[in-house]
Amino acid sequence: MSEKSETPKTKRETLKEALSDSLFVRQEWQGRNIDPLLQRVVNQTNNFPSNEHLLTLTIGGNLVSGVLISGNAYMTLWAEAFSSEFTNVDGVADSIREDLLSWMTGPEDPENSLSAQFIHLKEAEIYSSNGRPILSGGSLWRGKLTSVDGFNLGRIVFNG
Repeated sequence: MSEKSETPKTKRETLKEALSDSLFVRQEWQGRNIDPLLQRVVNQTNNFPSNEHLLTLTIGGNLVSGVLISGNAYMTLWAEAFSSEFTNVDGVADSIREDLLSWMTGPEDPENSLSAQFIHLKEAEIYSSNGRPILSGGSLWRGKLTSVDGFNLGRIVFNG
């Protein structure tokens, strides 16, 4: 019996095979639209939730300014806020809260080994071109890292 030897794949064949894998495309190619420094800061906050940072993001001509929090902290706050809009007749509010909290990840979850794709802020204010916040006082905010055009440490303080 002769063993069939495989000929090495060409670069073109290797790339064609990789590009047919949607996960590879999303991580490798779309991920290149993400600032690796910002992604690392978000990953650190997700892994060490006590590391909250004041950030201002530039997104499509608007500024979003708030406190960077972990994905799990965001889910906890969002689950509480969203479920509070429902009555607890027959446990509806509790059921909704529990369902949303099930999206949280633990250190053993494979999702934690992937690079962050979303950024989460609390007390977020969005500023348009007139320089005034659209929603004073802030809110919870979630956005795609691929949408962030730029960022800086610190928060906008509106005096007016």
